[in-house]
Amino acid sequence: MKKLLIILAAAVCLSVSVSAEESSSSTPIWNHGDNVSKITYQNVQVMRILNGRDAYVVLYARPGIKMGKCVIPKSWAKATKDSPRKLVFRKKPAGLDSYMTVIKEDGEFKKVWLTLPPSKLDSIWGHIPAGVKIEGTDVESLEIQK
Repeated sequence: MKKLLIILAAAVCLSVSVSAEESSSSTPIWNHGDNVSKITYQNVQVMRILNGRDAYVVLYARPGIKMGKCVIPKSWAKATKDSPRKLVFRKKPAGLDSYMTVIKEDGEFKKVWLTLPPSKLDSIWGHIPAGVKIEGTDVESLEIQK
């Protein structure tokens, strides 16, 4: 009698799992068409940030042993009526490396977050001499080299 009950219980369990598998949708849960985010982001490790008169020059790590460079205008840190704030500084948590996050919406640049030590006396910060002209201080977008 016990063997019959065990076999019957196993058969019920198997039939329930097979019917549940057949009723599941073939569309993955992350792609239902209407719930896919338009916002994307890319993180890169910041190796050095140079503070200039009109802009910051960020040197960041690229795959392999390469370095990338981008210019971030200081004007992006202020919001105006016509344009929202594009540059946000965040305090780096202990134990993490400094990094930069570039946020895009529909493939178009939206804003950049720089997660750095709050003290400009930290070794990651540097200064550009006063007479040096930085090219790219009038850009409206930011692209990270791959």
